[in-house]
Amino acid sequence: MSTINWIIFTYKIPSEPSSARVRVWRNLKTLGVHYLQQSVCILPSKEEIIKKLKKLELFIHESGGETSILEIERLSFSSEQMITSKFNQKRALEYDEFIEESNKFLQEIEDETAKENFSFREIEENEAELRRLKKWLVKIKKRDYFSCETNKEASDLFEECNKVLEEFTEKVYLCEGIVEEKNV
Repeated sequence: MSTINWIIFTYKIPSEPSSARVRVWRNLKTLGVHYLQQSVCILPSKEEIIKKLKKLELFIHESGGETSILEIERLSFSSEQMITSKFNQKRALEYDEFIEESNKFLQEIEDETAKENFSFREIEENEAELRRLKKWLVKIKKRDYFSCETNKEASDLFEECNKVLEEFTEKVYLCEGIVEEKNV
């Protein structure tokens, strides 16, 4: 028997202005919805999601559209399996892209280390990139309602990125004479 409660969100919004449609689409994308069909999406029922859908519902109504928010207590076993699988497939794609970008980050630091380009500018660039990766990972995890298998790999790789940047930063400080080399 299913233990997941679900929300089905349906909407209809005028085609003009297109900015309203785009705003709705972006909000739903941020939530990580699964579309059952056009303008009909499903999400696990969580208080935070319901609050966001109600805000979106208000916006759609103010834009001349219509919405329905349906709370579903149970889906058939096969439907629930299929839907959770679809959610996980989408998150896996996001995590894979994150992993690819994280590996590029690690390669960049490796390249700069090989060139012995130990500068504060490199630290700043890499810190900015690491912040971007962190924000991205947080967003993916918020949409990862069913603990996609790739979650751990992405999280571990992000921790490795942190560690490698710390080591690179220490090398820069050492080269600049700001800290003394640690005796091992």
